[in-house]
Amino acid sequence: MRTSNMYDSFRNTAKRAENARSAGKKAISVATLLLLFFAILTISGCTGLTGAPKASSSTTSSTGSGTISVAPSSIKFGSVSLGGTASQSVTITNSGTSNATITSAASTAAGVTITGISLPLTIDAGKQATFNVIFTPKTAGALSGNVSVVSDASSTPSTVSLSGVGTAATALLTTSTNSLSFGTITIGKSSVLSVTLTNAGNSNITVSKVTASGAGYTESGVSAGLVLTPGQSATLDETFLPTTAGSASGSVTVASNATNSPASISLSGAGTQTATHSVSLSWTPSTSVVSGYEVFRSQVSGGPYTKLDSSTVSADSYVDNTVQAGQTYYYVVASVTSAGVASADSAQASATIPTP
Repeated sequence: MRTSNMYDSFRNTAKRAENARSAGKKAISVATLLLLFFAILTISGCTGLTGAPKASSSTTSSTGSGTISVAPSSIKFGSVSLGGTASQSVTITNSGTSNATITSAASTAAGVTITGISLPLTIDAGKQATFNVIFTPKTAGALSGNVSVVSDASSTPSTVSLSGVGTAATALLTTSTNSLSFGTITIGKSSVLSVTLTNAGNSNITVSKVTASGAGYTESGVSAGLVLTPGQSATLDETFLPTTAGSASGSVTVASNATNSPASISLSGAGTQTATHSVSLSWTPSTSVVSGYEVFRSQVSGGPYTKLDSSTVSADSYVDNTVQAGQTYYYVVASVTSAGVASADSAQASATIPTP
């Protein structure tokens, strides 16, 4: 529709209204016509309008946001020797309802590095990720600073405070004793005593050589190449196996990269013969002319007896050196003429050997 046509229509309507008054019909107020006019003008630009306009609507959904936190909030490395390392892990948690992306994880603290994370890293809602914070001091002194974790979940970084001390490297090997005393040991038997070696420094100690000196002494338990970390201990066993009677002294030395190397332990002990026993026999000489005597022994009273020596004994005494501790022996003696004729056995004598 056009505006001019609307205006003509209004004018015609108004004219009919004048005629109606004269005809006694109900008048239409000018105000009503004016409202009608303005209503028509309101839709005058809607050319082609064939029906009532339809209302349009839209909805928006607001997704939750990621919420990032880190734990622990602080890390204490303690004392770390120069050249050494200390490592602790940090956990990043997304407690929000949508994904969060970690864009940066860094530290400006000297000697601190971060490993175990590849950026950017997306953490799903309700999930976690971890990375490592490593302290490798290059100079002695206190560590201060923090680790900063930046994400798209917040404009404020999450931080982990750091503390620790870099200390000068020390290597000190201590021994639980400076001497080992084995006492008296029977020849052919052995005794073992131990000494504890401890790394009392703050850096690794490597053993290069272990040597025992002195007759009958040998070492075991610690060998070249052994590495002791700070605070770690090892047991060195020293064995004394005397081969001769008498006192024996010696030492065992442990060479290493420790500042007090070599560590030395003195050794002392004595070897002794196994306790020996013998039985001494003597008798009244025969009044007859004899060429000698034969000595017999048994471990059963009354025999049978066994001759102890293949030859005759010319003296009127005999020493039996073949007895054993804790045993009882029975002896008889017979005289022998030059013709080889033996007399009757003498009265039986017995001997009990003590223990040991």
